[in-house]
Amino acid sequence: MTSKWADHSALVELWIGIGILLAAGELILVIVPQTGLSHCLGYLAGCLMAALMARHMERNISKALDLGEGGADKSMRAGFLIRYFSMAAFLILIVLTKALDVFAAFIGLMTLKLAAYMQPVTHKISVAVCGAEAFEREMVPAEVQDELYGKKKEED
Repeated sequence: MTSKWADHSALVELWIGIGILLAAGELILVIVPQTGLSHCLGYLAGCLMAALMARHMERNISKALDLGEGGADKSMRAGFLIRYFSMAAFLILIVLTKALDVFAAFIGLMTLKLAAYMQPVTHKISVAVCGAEAFEREMVPAEVQDELYGKKKEED
């Protein structure tokens, strides 16, 4: 597992869940005869927006952890409002342009919530692909990692 994956494993697991739901949903939309291209593209757009919202949430949480208690609360509230209004603007834009199906786009947005509930399954997939030791490393302090995994400390 690369360091970047380990640093953002929760986000990557959310993205894996959104990807699984995207593939399953698009397959269902292709099989159902009454659906058109606007349904498929609306669902795709909603899933992509859900992935962007997951990234924003991860960055917002990381930023809030570096702030004090009052600053973290304000940062989390501001992040929530940004995601909420961007989701509303996304749906309003779809309604005004009438290019995509708004209901399919909304269901695509909800894949973020479903992917969060799927996290135990996506974590098992990640462990199967990367190995359990990759996830153990992120729980171990850097000094102990050097001893356990044979990394040499960089001298300044």
